[in-house]
Amino acid sequence: MDWDANVTQRNAVLAQLAGAINVPWADWPTVGELNQTLGAQLPVRFIDDNDFVALNCYYEQAVEQGLVPTRAASWHDFFGAVIWALYPKSKTLLNRLHMADIQALGLRRTPRRDRVTHFDECGMVLAVTNKAEIEQWLCDHDWQQLFIDQRHRWGKHWQPFVFGHALYEQALAPFIGMTAKCVIVEMPAEFFELPLTQRYILLDCKLAAELEQRALFDQPRPLRPLPMLGIPGWWADNEEPTFYQNQDYFRPPRCRK
Repeated sequence: MDWDANVTQRNAVLAQLAGAINVPWADWPTVGELNQTLGAQLPVRFIDDNDFVALNCYYEQAVEQGLVPTRAASWHDFFGAVIWALYPKSKTLLNRLHMADIQALGLRRTPRRDRVTHFDECGMVLAVTNKAEIEQWLCDHDWQQLFIDQRHRWGKHWQPFVFGHALYEQALAPFIGMTAKCVIVEMPAEFFELPLTQRYILLDCKLAAELEQRALFDQPRPLRPLPMLGIPGWWADNEEPTFYQNQDYFRPPRCRK
């Protein structure tokens, strides 16, 4: 897909990035431009494929050295760089978890690494004032409560923040079936009134701390599915309550605690 300098204006999902990042380029940004615009305060810098090949190591090992391999003209990798800019502490933690398993068990995939990758690609952080309540509704797949009865709370007491760069890539052409894997974090009421850039800074700190303290990815099923196009304001069709009757998308309860 071609470069689009107006990517944050394409739809309501990508509009979550408006005001959070600057997209000043008329064509695909180089890694140097990404470093200049997104990476100035980051603990890593972005490198191209040739530099990555010269390292002769695996992706996570490159990141451990502070180098993030980034393919040219790739929406997937562009959004990966964006997520690094928005969540540097949390991204650093996820790579540290990968490296802990690699150092202990070698390069084979482990269940924990699979869970980390799942969140890294498809994760969403749901900031709320009432964590226990909404976590239960998500666990129960209680879409009636989440999207209809409590609809007024979205954007006010409940704010979704995309974490997985693959979700932003999917949002270039949204489709019924787009589902995020949620981590819920409780934030004070004043958080929701802050400027967007400040919210990301606080959210990143809180997310990294909770992921580490709770050892979330050591658990067998740590993430809650959330059908993204059910979020009020993110998809025009969900203004009609009948939209939520599609059980292939809004699946009935099957939570295993």
